[in-house]
Amino acid sequence: MSSSPSTGRRVLIIGSDGMRPDAVTPERMPTYSRLIREGMLFKRFQAAYPSETRVSMTTLTTGVYPGRHGVIANWLHLPRFGEMGLQTGNHQQLFDYTRETGEQVVLSPTLGDRLAAAGMELGVAGASSPGAGLLWNIRRPRQVINVNTTYDLPELEAIHRKVGPAPDKGRHRERLEWSVKALLEAALPDPRNRALVLWLPQPDKASHDHGLGSPEFCEALGWVDACVARVLEGIEKRGEEIDIFFISDHGHSTVDAQGPLSEHLAKACRERGIDVPFDVTGKMIFAKAPIADEALRELIAWLKTEPWCGAVLAHHPLAREWGALPIETLYGPLHHERAPLLIVNPIWSPECNEAGVPGIVRFAVGPKSLATHGNAVPTDLSAFCLGYGPGFKAGAVSEVPCGIVDIAPTVCHLLGLDRETGFDGRVLHEGLSGSASLPPPESRFETHGEGTQRQPIRTAEVNGTRYLLG
Repeated sequence: MSSSPSTGRRVLIIGSDGMRPDAVTPERMPTYSRLIREGMLFKRFQAAYPSETRVSMTTLTTGVYPGRHGVIANWLHLPRFGEMGLQTGNHQQLFDYTRETGEQVVLSPTLGDRLAAAGMELGVAGASSPGAGLLWNIRRPRQVINVNTTYDLPELEAIHRKVGPAPDKGRHRERLEWSVKALLEAALPDPRNRALVLWLPQPDKASHDHGLGSPEFCEALGWVDACVARVLEGIEKRGEEIDIFFISDHGHSTVDAQGPLSEHLAKACRERGIDVPFDVTGKMIFAKAPIADEALRELIAWLKTEPWCGAVLAHHPLAREWGALPIETLYGPLHHERAPLLIVNPIWSPECNEAGVPGIVRFAVGPKSLATHGNAVPTDLSAFCLGYGPGFKAGAVSEVPCGIVDIAPTVCHLLGLDRETGFDGRVLHEGLSGSASLPPPESRFETHGEGTQRQPIRTAEVNGTRYLLG
């Protein structure tokens, strides 16, 4: 990791958690709609797998996939840390893991690490969980302003006093507005913060609680739009030109719940006489003891017969021979030992829910929410990305596949840190104002598991960077 002198510009990332691109309409989001007309729209912007918030935060800030950075799920199955694993939304557990094991939770350098090496800072403000906010800049928590906590740091306690009391957890709009105020009054005025993040945890919560297309979902989109309008007004008053990424971390699908995977798995093991204990986290299966090859083959064959299973992926050198896909299909090359034994990708349908919103998963676990995300399906993986400011083309649209893994390398490029290396992502030159002379990138598409999986997994590759399409 090396750096070069900065250009003197600043970059702001505004994230709207779980916002599908098709949710943005002029009626719901007039500010976003205007910015789409005036800015650079990246139309094929993809999430990482699993398309969960804390995995996404880590991918966004490192510019590498979970197979490298190590945060492979919102709940990390780490037996050496505790029986229940690590809840990445809990900042204290993130701190405790490193203190107790000597290993970092995030195994790759973050955007905050890279900027600090160049004498700059990454400032974060948001209303996400304390752990999610921290993952952006986990080794520099004093740069993370979160509505839920001060991380027991005097510098952040002073900022909370300046911004004002945090609204109660049920006051969702007011908590978004508090985060905007923290950005405008504390993070943005700090000249050390050459890159900044504002994270708004809507419409994710409204999607889970009330469903895609519900009145509450539409209202939450309006809150996000109003927050963005306020940020733009604040930047204009400062007289400062800033390059802004407007993004989401993942999409959503409506749930057709099929019952917990753990119960299905326990029944299958009883019927087949497989006496191996398993931990099940979401769609991931971890063996708590060594499992015989024949037993693993039986489990793969059983999963493929279940009506809610679209594809099976296995962490085993004979995965393909046994009718599964290698887990690296989703995670990228593995550089750690945190991967599960098996992953179940659910059946997905493009049909619409009652509100007319397309995308339904027959989910093998039993969430209480009406909408979900985290799977390798099109509506979970499709995210939003718009570039706006002097560094981006104006009034343009790119159809080239790209993704959240590209944000960190592109931010480094905009800041003049072109010698930064070690990314899985690429610089989004096709959308930058100074890249007109570069040839358009070529896209290559591939289907994985055709003939062996009920729903094969599609990927795209652009200039050496691979993207999951679902």
